[in-house]
Parts: sequence; structure tokens; C-alpha cells
Amino acid sequence: MVNKKKWAIGYAVLCILYFVVSVAVPHDRLESRGLEGIGKPTLKLKTEEITDGTELRFEYLSEEQALSQLSFYFTADEEILSQGEILIEAYDTQTEELLGSETYDVADLGAEAFWGVTFTEEPVNREITVVITGKDVEKGPYVWLNTEAQTSGSSYENGEKLEQNLIYNAVYRMQVHYIRQPLLTTAMLAVLGGMFFLLAGRKAENTGGTEIRDRETGDFVRAKGAAGRFRNLGIWLQSFYKKYRKLLGLGLLMLIVALIFYYVYDVQIREAMNSTHREVVMRDNGELLPVTADSREMVQYYTTEEDELVGLGIRMDLSEDFAGQGTVHAEVRDVTDAEEGVLLCAADVDASTLLDGQYMGLIFDSSQSGIKGHTYEIRLEFSDELLDSGLSVIVTPAGYYGENPLYVNGEESENRLSMNAHTYFNLFLKRYFFAMFLFAEFMAAGFYYLAFLRRCRIEKVFVFTILCLGVIYNFVLTPYMTPDESYHIDMSYRHSNTLLGIESAGENKCYKRQDDTELEFTSSPSLENYKIIYDGLFSMAENDTLVEAEATSTTEAPMIIYLPAVLGMTLARLLHLGTVPMLLLGRWFSLLGFTILTYFGMKKLPFGKTALFLLAVLPMNLQQCTSFSYDAVITGVSFLYICWCVSLAFGEKQVKATDMLGLGILGIILVYGKSGVYLPLALLIFLIPAARFGGKRVRNLCVLGLFLLPVLCFLNQNTATVSYIATTTEATATVGSSTTAGYTIGYFLSQPLELVRMLANTLSDKIAFYLESLVGQKMGWVEIDISEVISMLFWLLLILASLKTKEEPMYIRTGQKWWIVFVCAVCAGLILAGMLLTWTPRGYVSIEGVQGRYFIPLMPALLLVLRNPRLTWDRCAQRGLIYAGFIGQILTVMYLIKGVLVL
Repeated sequence: MVNKKKWAIGYAVLCILYFVVSVAVPHDRLESRGLEGIGKPTLKLKTEEITDGTELRFEYLSEEQALSQLSFYFTADEEILSQGEILIEAYDTQTEELLGSETYDVADLGAEAFWGVTFTEEPVNREITVVITGKDVEKGPYVWLNTEAQTSGSSYENGEKLEQNLIYNAVYRMQVHYIRQPLLTTAMLAVLGGMFFLLAGRKAENTGGTEIRDRETGDFVRAKGAAGRFRNLGIWLQSFYKKYRKLLGLGLLMLIVALIFYYVYDVQIREAMNSTHREVVMRDNGELLPVTADSREMVQYYTTEEDELVGLGIRMDLSEDFAGQGTVHAEVRDVTDAEEGVLLCAADVDASTLLDGQYMGLIFDSSQSGIKGHTYEIRLEFSDELLDSGLSVIVTPAGYYGENPLYVNGEESENRLSMNAHTYFNLFLKRYFFAMFLFAEFMAAGFYYLAFLRRCRIEKVFVFTILCLGVIYNFVLTPYMTPDESYHIDMSYRHSNTLLGIESAGENKCYKRQDDTELEFTSSPSLENYKIIYDGLFSMAENDTLVEAEATSTTEAPMIIYLPAVLGMTLARLLHLGTVPMLLLGRWFSLLGFTILTYFGMKKLPFGKTALFLLAVLPMNLQQCTSFSYDAVITGVSFLYICWCVSLAFGEKQVKATDMLGLGILGIILVYGKSGVYLPLALLIFLIPAARFGGKRVRNLCVLGLFLLPVLCFLNQNTATVSYIATTTEATATVGSSTTAGYTIGYFLSQPLELVRMLANTLSDKIAFYLESLVGQKMGWVEIDISEVISMLFWLLLILASLKTKEEPMYIRTGQKWWIVFVCAVCAGLILAGMLLTWTPRGYVSIEGVQGRYFIPLMPALLLVLRNPRLTWDRCAQRGLIYAGFIGQILTVMYLIKGVLVL
């Protein structure tokens, strides 16, 4: 580099300027008041139930800072709330000016939530009175009281002052000048720049190494085709096989894919196609109408709100002594226009086929469309054997569905039958999965062509294979089906808003397009999810007006770990794509980001490319990377970081300034995932020998800098989390968001043998689960079972792929293996410790909440330990191993389809 000293001085000036500007510019910071002393175990007292006659009043003097939001801790007390609204209004106590008001539907409360008002004009040093009342509330929520600390303000219930204050959260917007964060960031920039300028312009030294040709793949030279003449049939067959064996292999692979899809179609898809989509149209409250002589004939009328119907269902209840003898004669008529009505269904249902608590389906002879507002007559006649037999029909009071009368033996009843509507047959599944089959055949043909006909380098085969598999996973495991994806989608939406210049909506809220707030996927497998994708795959946004929508709470997760998904979502919004294509594109971009990172890592590796290929296409890794989860970025960055370290440690090239720059940036990004538990991976840089740096002094400075960068970033990012864990006491330690007490550091410091016992029990009880869930034996929200054979197959392939060939150098020495084991053990220890202190309930004998997928980022390093000089390959088996891995993935897709289509 020419004028290196001048460039370095200029860079230093820019770093100082960044620090000065960052400190000088004020930043908004939100701080809470009113939650002092609050932890889940301390929630003991609450107000009376809030109904129409209840009034809660809270008087509060705001501080000198701007008050942004004032909310209160509501609870349903384990009850199901369904009717009414809670009105929260905030007034200026002196002028009675309305400062803000919000209305909440009690049905949206769930278990617990903070409800309150957000101030458009943020009050400063003003007396505020908040009034909480109910409207049309029969069964209402409660508000928790603070029994642990004296907080500002006074609380009143129906005019009487309460001894304890309401638990409230007053959020203040403060103007602050940050020093620690700019200082640490400047230090990281200085270390990164120092390493770059230290190595920049230095000529690479010849280390005297001997280049080993074809080290990465060990591929054989393409065999020439046989050119003999056809002397007899045997010679002709032999020649034909040699000439077309690769095409025969392609045909065999495509046949295997076809047979697998035909099998899953025959055993699962065909059954799902013949099922119907059902919606409850008249809900019950558990009341029963026994079948007796006084109720042997029932006639229920129902006016439809649906535009299409293929059948109706009546919910039945069977007592324990029900014998199941007799028949139910059922008829359904459309009586909208004709007096006698048009007969749609007539059936004699055998009582032995009835199921307790389930709906007796009455499927029409032909589907009905355009029938919204039509009136249907459902007539049930019970045979003599069913009278007083223990058979009942589940009903609901007439008040809920008064316009749909029920007649029992000719007299109008005060109840209504509990019913559901069959709105359509799931015939779309045939086209949905047939398109998936055609794409799978294309993928198989492309994989075989690249791997065996063109014999491309494994990196290119990897890119094509994983991106195609990602398309299939995107359509099998639909949005919201991977763990915590709703949270990650909201975070990506917030960051997408930032890119588009849209301001934040505040805590627990996000500005979204109107269309995006109306579409609802389920987190559990359901046919409705596939119907949503089928109908909306090529949709365009009809209403892209921004509205304020409920979202997960705002966190400090930076955009960098969501960047690929954010770019995909933002591109879809700029193109005015509908919600379904926006979500699918964002997920596929997430996988694309992981693929790019892993591709460059694989390209750098001097050995072990096959193992990395198989790790990347593990079912669990594909599930996480083909979603909005930041696992895609964190895993991709860890893979690239490990591969880069291995390349510099065991390759033949000298360390360059760009290597230090790249590793420094990757080390910083590593810290942002999973609260920094992958920080110890930065210790892998100690594997790089001094000869690669051109001397011990340069090596020590660079290694120290590379290790300091993620450490400084960790202090910058996770200080609050570490401080919270370190200072948590037994009174405030909880498990997640539950009320269950958890473990603390102080507990284990006082009882160290208890920690040893917990770790021993965890290894004994959970090791099998960790191994299975690392591969993906249970997918989705740990509810879709994949055969254990798949887990065993991928583990076998990973072990075999980690072995070297006889001619290949050993590369890794014993001491280096122990260092790798130490680094991975420290990472694993941090993962276990984090879940022990934040997720494991007090009294449990093993650590809860840890899944095998948390260890995937460590695996490229850990598999290096398996290389040994005794167990080796006679020749390179690279392409055979990735072929077996591809077949394993096709089988995984089969099990996924079977799992998600279980009715």
C-alpha cells in the first residue's frame, strides 16, 4: 500500500471524529418507572374483577422527562374472557384535558398483558389521572397490585384508596449522550484498522510448501468412453453401460424421487384431499340435550354466512354406558325459496360410528356456491334404540344464535344445536404437491447433472442443491411454523420499515400494510396454511396503507443479523407483492444469505468440504435457515469464520490484511446471536501459526486484536443481559415469562455440587435428544416427527465425511485437536449455563430448553477432531456421500409431508 502511514493517520482521524460526533449527538432512550421489585413470584394481590360497575383510578405526577406511555399489568387469572371492552383514559388532573385514551377487547387479553395509553403530546411534570372502566363486560380481567415496593402515585378502586399501588409501567423518553457504546465501537474500529494497516502492503513470503493438486475434491480424470466394436451381445451391453451409465444413474435418481412422492401421495395426500375444511358456526358452552322420547325429533334452522358449503355437522356427546346401537336419520334441505325445500343430503348414520365430542358430518350430494344468506333445515330423527341410551346432542343457549331456531318434537326450544360448516374439499392439495413433485424432479436432475455429468466443484453443487431444497422447505413448512418465527417476522418488519424510512410505532406495535394484518397463518401444521399459500402465491398488495398493528416487544436485535430476510421483505414491498409472496421471498432470501456465507467458507477450505456440505443440508439447519430466524446469519457467519481460520491455519497462503479485516467483522457479528454464546469461537484464531503472519510479533498483535474485537462487541451488546443474570435473586428469578421460580448464580455458588449433579443428569438424560434434534428428528415446534433412521443416516454420513483419504495429509496435530475440543466445550457450556439460569425451573434435576440446533454452529470445528491416520478412505468418496445426503433429504421431505398432513 502506497503512503500507508498517511492512510493510517486519516483512518485514525475518522475514528476520533466518529467518537466525538457519536458522543455529541443526543439519543432517545426509553426508561421505565413503576416496576420496582416486580418479578413473577412476587405477584400476589390483584384488584377486584373489572366489570361495567368497576372504576379504577390512578393519580400520578410525571417526572421532568417526557412521558411516552403509561400502562398497567392486567391478568385474566387463568379464565377465558370473551365479551366486553376495557376503556383506559388519561386526563390532566387540573384542567381535565384528555391526554390519551385506548380501548381494548377483553378477548384479546390472553393470560396477561400490559394495557395502557400512549401519549401523542408527551406530558412533562404534570399531574395525570388515569381512569380504567369496563364496557359490556360480564366476566372481566384484574390488575396486579405491587406488594413489594412503594411506587409513585395513588390508586383508587370505586373511590376507595388502595393500600398497594397498581403495577404500572411509565415509559419516559429521555435525551441522553452515550459514551460507553461509542467508545467501545471506536476501540473495535481502531483494532480492526490497526491489524489491516499492520499487514497491508507486506509481501507474502514463500514458506516452501508443496502444492498438492486436486486436494479439495480428489476427483478422478474423466474416464474415456469405450470405443470397441460390437462383437457379441455381452460386449455390446458392457459398452452400452459404460457409455450411458451416468444417464442410467440420472434415471434411477428421478425414479426414486417419483416413487417417494407417489408413496406419500397414496398414503397421505389422497386422504387429505378427500377431507373438508371445517369452521364452527354455532359454538356451544357444554350444555347437553339428551335424546329421549321427548326429543327424538329435532329440526334446526341455520342461515348461512358462508358463500360455499359442501356439508354441515352436528356435535354429539356419548356417555360411558352408550352401547352404540341404532341409527340417526338425518336430512338437510335448502328452504330459502321452496316450501318443502331442496333436499341436499339424506343419510342413515349408524350410531356405532359416532364419536364422543365430535361432529356428525352430513356431506351434501353436490357442493353449494353463492348461498350466503340461504336458510337450511337440518332434521334429525333418532331410532327407538337411541332413546335414553346415553346419547346427547351438544347445544348452546338461544341468546347467542336467536335467528336460527331449534324445534324439538315440534316445539321451539330455548337452545340451539352446536354445528360446524364444511366449506370446501381440499382438492387443491393435489395440484399443490404435484407442482412440488415436478420441482423435486427438476432439482434431482440438476443435482445429478452438476455432481456426476459435469462433475462441477462441490461448492457449485452445494449452491444449487440447498437453494432448491429451500424452495421445497418453504412450501412444506409454511411461515410461522418454525420456532419463534412470529417474533422474527415482526423484527424483520421493523427493520424493513427502517430501510423504507418509516418511523417506529413504539413498544409492542409496528406499522404494517393493511393486507399484512389480515392474513393469519397457524404455528401448528394445518391444511389452512397451504390453502392460504395456494390462493395467495401470486397475489399483489390490494391495500398497502400503513396501519398500527400489534407486534412482539421491541428489542435491540440489530439489523445485520436479519439483513437477508429484511432485504427480501423490503424488495417484496417495493414490488407491491401480496403478503404470501412477501413472506416466502423474505424466507428464501434468508436462506440465500446463509448459502452465500457457506459457499465462500467451503471455497476456502483446504479439506473437509463434504462434511460442511452435509452439515449445511441437515433438515434442522434447512428449517431454521429457510425462515425469518436469525439462525441463518449466525450459522452462516460461524461456518465462514471457522472455515477461514482453518484455511489460514492449514493452508499454504500467507495471512493478508483482508483476512484480518474479514475475520474481525465476522467475529463482531458472531456476538449478536444467542446472547453471545458463540464468542469462544474467536479462540480458533490461535490455531494460525506465526509463520503465516511473517513473525511472532505480528501474529501476537493480530491474534490479540481479533480476540478483543468480539469481546468488546460483547461488552457493548450484552452487558445488560449479563448484569441481569448476575444480580438476579431468588425472589426475582423466573423461567421465561412464567411465574415459576428459577435458578440463580448465587444458588450454585453456595451449592457447587448441585451444579455438578445438574450437568451429569443433563448429559445422561438429554444427550440422545441433542443428537437427534441437531439433525432434525423433530421439526417445526418440535411436533413433526421424522424417522430416527434419517437422524442415524446423517450422523453416519457426517462421520464418514470427516475421515481423510490415505494420500491426503493429516493437517491437524493432537494438540490442535484438544484446543478445538476446548473451544467447543466452552461454547456448549455457555449454552447450557444460559438455559439453566433463564429457562430451567427450580427443582428440576436437568437443564431444560436446550435443543440440538444450538450446537450446529460449532460442528464444522468439532468434526475436524475425527480426522485420524488409522481410519481412512482408500479413494475419495465425496460424490457418493453427497448423493446419499441428497437421498436423505428427499426422504426427509416425504416424512415432513406425512407429518404436516396428519388429520
